[in-house]
Amino acid sequence: MNGACHRIYAPVALALLLAACASPALKLYALPAAPQDPGPPPQRPTGPVVVVDRVSLPAYLDTQDLVVRRGDVLERSPTGRWASRLSVGATDFLTDQLAMRRPDALVTNAMPAGEPDYEIRIHVSKFDVTSSGAAAVVADWQIIPRATRGPVVRDQIRFTLQGSVENDQSIARFEAQMLEKLAAAIDMSSLR
Repeated sequence: MNGACHRIYAPVALALLLAACASPALKLYALPAAPQDPGPPPQRPTGPVVVVDRVSLPAYLDTQDLVVRRGDVLERSPTGRWASRLSVGATDFLTDQLAMRRPDALVTNAMPAGEPDYEIRIHVSKFDVTSSGAAAVVADWQIIPRATRGPVVRDQIRFTLQGSVENDQSIARFEAQMLEKLAAAIDMSSLR
């Protein structure tokens, strides 16, 4: 009986192994890092210390999956994934974008040794990319003074974009554009 089981299961196991080898290679995507200035090292920021909390996303999007909406169905890519959870990558990306806009401040997503001057909380309630290349984003944020006694700044943005969803790489680039537009909307001019 044992020999009969091997004769039955061995071809099945071999077929599964060959099918796994024949599938396309999985590619990992990361949101682009801030460009590095080839000039002299930047001066240490003397302005406020700003901590960006981990971005809050809908649970169905806070995965490593590249997701495209087709009607009511969310389709994940079988050939591409984010290198980390989307909330982690989005937090790093938005922190870099905000830091570039305020080079006088220390903008970080790591908790500093002392109390920061400000904390930024970003909640993204909609971050949809459709199979036709239409994107919709709804996000709100708070800038909370920690070391100073100022008012909490609250704001929100809703926008749509058109972009390419031809392949995994174009979807990753498109989502980076969506996050760039979100970062540009966060007004940090009140931070002193």
